[in-house]
Amino acid sequence: MATGPKTTPVTDMNTGLEGLQILVVEDEVLVAMDIEDMLLDLKCEPVGLASTIKTALEIIHSKVKLDSVLLDMNLHGQTVLPVVEELISRGVPFVLVTGYARRDEDPSAMRDAPRLNKPFTVGTLSKALTSTFVNSI
Repeated sequence: MATGPKTTPVTDMNTGLEGLQILVVEDEVLVAMDIEDMLLDLKCEPVGLASTIKTALEIIHSKVKLDSVLLDMNLHGQTVLPVVEELISRGVPFVLVTGYARRDEDPSAMRDAPRLNKPFTVGTLSKALTSTFVNSI
């Protein structure tokens, strides 16, 4: 019986993401929990879940060490621009996690930011994190 080439699951690879402390900002609880599980599979350390802009900013302003942030582009119908601006001012890399396409009318800080389109797999999450965070840290 012929078999295809052997592949290594993402969770068995050395992705360079091990130990990264990542904040997840997402207003859909099940999606946030899935993202957190994927981060754990990649050996990252989720440092919190925020479902509102206020909570996200509180965590960012706290003494929690943040290597990076996965940020839903729209929280309860509100733009996350205040969070994006705070992350940029602090030099914290982030990826917008969204189902929306890039639009010319998006603020430049969001239009030019790295994106991860929903839905995604642990493999595409790994690639997005590696290209954004490992190269930024």
